[in-house]
Amino acid sequence: MPEFVRLASIDEIPADGMRAFEHEGRRIALYRIGDEIYATDDICSHEYAHLSEGWLEPEDYTVECPLHGSRFDIRTGAALTLPAFAPIAVYPVRIEGQDVLVEL
Repeated sequence: MPEFVRLASIDEIPADGMRAFEHEGRRIALYRIGDEIYATDDICSHEYAHLSEGWLEPEDYTVECPLHGSRFDIRTGAALTLPAFAPIAVYPVRIEGQDVLVEL
């Protein structure tokens, strides 16, 4: 059953940036754009690569995979460019004080 777990504090995620965190063997990427935090799987759906090592575009809420350049919408998980065509998982986020909680 999904539950909200603490993955980070807000200060651990760079402004208009991203960082990966692990929870029980899963890598989750957290993205901070303005006052909002988003969470996705950190692994590209096309080929094994850490999205948190790619490039975040805060203006259009996308992350680009560092391996082959696929882009994903961090709000929906949708694959926006080839070679990826499968989406990545997105997770609900809740902020409590300075804690970032993600429903996993």
